[in-house]
Amino acid sequence: MERAIRFAVVGCGRMGQRRMGTITAHPGAELVCVADVEPDLARQAAEQFGCGYHENQDELPQRDDVDWVVISVPNRWHLPLAVANFDSGKHVFCEKPLARDPAEAREIVAAARANGCVLKVGSNLRYFPNVLRAKALLDERAIGEPLFLRSWIGVNGWNVQPGMWFADPEAAGGGTFLDSGCHVLDIARWFVGEVRACVGMVQTGLWPIQPLEDNGFGIFETVDGKTISIQSSTTEWNGYMYLEVYGSDGYIRVDSRGRTCLTALGDRQGNEQVFDYSDQPPTSYQAEFADLMRALREGRAPAPSGYDGLRAVEMAWGVYESARTGRRVELPARADLDVGSNLVRRA
Repeated sequence: MERAIRFAVVGCGRMGQRRMGTITAHPGAELVCVADVEPDLARQAAEQFGCGYHENQDELPQRDDVDWVVISVPNRWHLPLAVANFDSGKHVFCEKPLARDPAEAREIVAAARANGCVLKVGSNLRYFPNVLRAKALLDERAIGEPLFLRSWIGVNGWNVQPGMWFADPEAAGGGTFLDSGCHVLDIARWFVGEVRACVGMVQTGLWPIQPLEDNGFGIFETVDGKTISIQSSTTEWNGYMYLEVYGSDGYIRVDSRGRTCLTALGDRQGNEQVFDYSDQPPTSYQAEFADLMRALREGRAPAPSGYDGLRAVEMAWGVYESARTGRRVELPARADLDVGSNLVRRA
């Protein structure tokens, strides 16, 4: 019988505990240990999920009984933790955004490749049932050739209250467009293709988080001339996400506003078919982890890949640069840094 894939989770806060729950619930995975710089959090999580714990997250690379490390800590620690664990031969599941800026993201991806390790970036939004339905419809060319995509994503500011690390420029690296925006930046590329340039604007209109933004706006051009329009906000009182793709033969709408979860497929005459998942319990984190486990068994790249995570950070920072200069920004050409072909070493 094939042994379980062994995981450790660094960061025992809200996201870390979600990841611990998905690991322990999967029959092919084992949660070996957790780590946090706050000893009480590490100890409580270990007791809850029945595993070992470390009060010093720097001890994890020394363990030889861990295959994968899940990084669920503030953005400023993604780079050192990822590199240390890659250097010890471990694979990494890093929460989005991959890093605070493109230079850090490129260093993480390069370290994964140099060590022959796999890098997966967290994006549970890819695994919303309405998003998956929309992707399937696009792949079936249900709306013909896509012409443009427009989307917004946002929360009500819970994450930028005093004392939250999201409001700390040193810890976060960027505001809402880097944080929540990474989700739809990733999905936009997944839906309509690679990007090459952008223009953008940012504003800090309500929350006292300067120099970070509470609203960001970006318009991107794909390599084949399509247009992508994205807004990310921390003044989106009802949240959470809305997306449309219009094509030569119709349109797809992905509606995740409030408690809604549906996909609409329409034709050029306005006839519409609706796929409504609003009554289903949320399972995106479980679906994301299950897909990772399938990818490892099948020897394919988990999604989003390290390159996908890097590209989302580059897109966000393209908007920041455009907002700063008032100019169109050319994004870096695709670098030979993708780690998607790496397979997991199963000791």
